Amino acid sequence: MNMNKIKIIFLTIILTLLLTLSCSQKKNFLGFEEEIENKIITDTLSNSVSFIKSYVDTTSNYQDNSKLIVGKFNGVEVRSLLKFKNLPDTSWIDTVNINSCEIVIKKKLLFDTNFDVSVYNITLDWNENSVKSDSLWDGYSNQLTEFNTSQDTITFNIETDTLKNWIESDSTNFGIMLKCDGNLENNFVEFYSSETSDYPYLKISYTDSSGTDTTKTYTVSEDTFIGYDENIYYTEILNFPIIRNLYPTRTIFSFNINSDSLELSSNEFRKITINKAEIIFDSTMIDSSFISDSKLSLYAYYISDTTNIDYEYISGCQKTEFHSGDDLLKINITGIIQGYTRGELENNQFLIKSTTENKDFSYLKFCEDIKPLMKITYTKPILSE
Repeated sequence: MNMNKIKIIFLTIILTLLLTLSCSQKKNFLGFEEEIENKIITDTLSNSVSFIKSYVDTTSNYQDNSKLIVGKFNGVEVRSLLKFKNLPDTSWIDTVNINSCEIVIKKKLLFDTNFDVSVYNITLDWNENSVKSDSLWDGYSNQLTEFNTSQDTITFNIETDTLKNWIESDSTNFGIMLKCDGNLENNFVEFYSSETSDYPYLKISYTDSSGTDTTKTYTVSEDTFIGYDENIYYTEILNFPIIRNLYPTRTIFSFNINSDSLELSSNEFRKITINKAEIIFDSTMIDSSFISDSKLSLYAYYISDTTNIDYEYISGCQKTEFHSGDDLLKINITGIIQGYTRGELENNQFLIKSTTENKDFSYLKFCEDIKPLMKITYTKPILSE
């Protein structure tokens, strides 16, 4: 092997080693001198979110509700409605002797102590998907019976004359109202609704023309509840932050995020990429709460009009769940902060509301002087000018 070939081989080896060492010092394929990981920053800001106000609103009934409620809680009274329209026809009455008629409902939850519930005839027609409290609150008469909430399965009698009237006057069979006539402050009972396997039903025992005793059951055809908030007529604007299902109450916050709060230059702030943004409440910021089911599901919405409180969902703000006993509540507002820093969203306000408004008495009340944290993860500009 001549000397020139040896030199070429030697130089090739040296160049290969240099290239290998050079590439091993750069972990990204674009060849930036600074690693991308060093551009990803997480900051927790302690004075960037401020409470504005809470407000009470009305909304349609919660669809597919698994419960019926009777009682009063935090100044809101609730009554349940049940309707049985799938009964035998009029001719059936002439062929049987009705021995008894009972309605059976099953208890889901009792908040405090047992109390009596009164049963009334409803005098106005209603639809479970659209009934409003103000139209039916006083639409009842003729107390039929009452029962106590002490049993898990509650059975109460309906007079046979009432049943016959329901059958013979089907067009005016508007069902029954369950309400408390006693002095309740903070006590209520939840029953299973028709959306569950423990649905309410009506049980008729009768003897037919052959002398045979028979019992038949009829599932409730419609059921729901209506509520009345005695506080609404004093003020609809509250000076403390609260999120609740009955009556639907939402809380509005403002936020302040800029180049100074993130210790960036104005040019850098305009070019950052928001990876994730959360509003964080810890247990010391929560004044009181009641979670009827296993969780309270919450969303943050961007307020597009602060005067009329028009709000809209922004993609990237995922649903948040708060479970009873949780130490932290983290509200995802990623989409809102992304739009704000890009200059696409003008106002710096958002509201938090429950996704199950009008479902039950669940609520989450925060301390009045609350200052939640904002935790934001962002990527600084990779390429400098």
